[in-house]
Amino acid sequence: MSKGLRIFYDVDTQHDFMDKDGALYVPGAEEIKPNLNRLMQYAIEKEIALVGSVDKHFGTEKYRHREIELKRWGGKFPDHCMAGTKGQEKISETSRFYYPQGEEVALEIYIPHNLDKGKDESELRYALRAFKHSKEYGLFFEKQHNDIFTNPIFERFLRKADIKKAVVYGVATDYCVKAAVLGMQQRGVQCYVVEDAIAAVSSDTGEKSLEEMVKSGAKLITTKGVLENKMEW
Repeated sequence: MSKGLRIFYDVDTQHDFMDKDGALYVPGAEEIKPNLNRLMQYAIEKEIALVGSVDKHFGTEKYRHREIELKRWGGKFPDHCMAGTKGQEKISETSRFYYPQGEEVALEIYIPHNLDKGKDESELRYALRAFKHSKEYGLFFEKQHNDIFTNPIFERFLRKADIKKAVVYGVATDYCVKAAVLGMQQRGVQCYVVEDAIAAVSSDTGEKSLEEMVKSGAKLITTKGVLENKMEW
């Protein structure tokens, strides 16, 4: 049986969530930025593939059925991470890394969720080709819902790329992080959730979400634990 591959998985570390003036700021998110950067730098140095998700909303009738979480369509969240805005972009701590010689490199490979199902196969092939070079840049899957698995390409990618272990960090603990972890655990990916590199919308739901993740088989770890390679992988 294949041991599979391991990844670092970055959940939605975008300006609208991470900054106090963001459209859907997650309380305390700015405090985890240093740890987010440490984790990304570690992954680059150890040549561990960087994968993740980003919210990307459009607010148009075309995407209405995929954006039911937005208030404009009857959901609970205000417009956030709108396409073409600063808020939709990733923060510098997780979008740029530095090679040992000091060269700065941007992470810019994104996999959309096409409304045209006929394009899914080509996007999957593109994702798998890009993944072969993901030690040089990150591979991020776009979504219009808090659950990354609403982008069907992601589930197929996990299977085709034979991903078996993931270090998970980002925001928000009680929404997108939880959905990603529970979804990956259900699909045979062992997740290591970095406790001091996540932030929740609410402390109460954050704690309950962590309990759910642990119950699903996920393991909790700290940034220090990751950097000291305390994981069983």
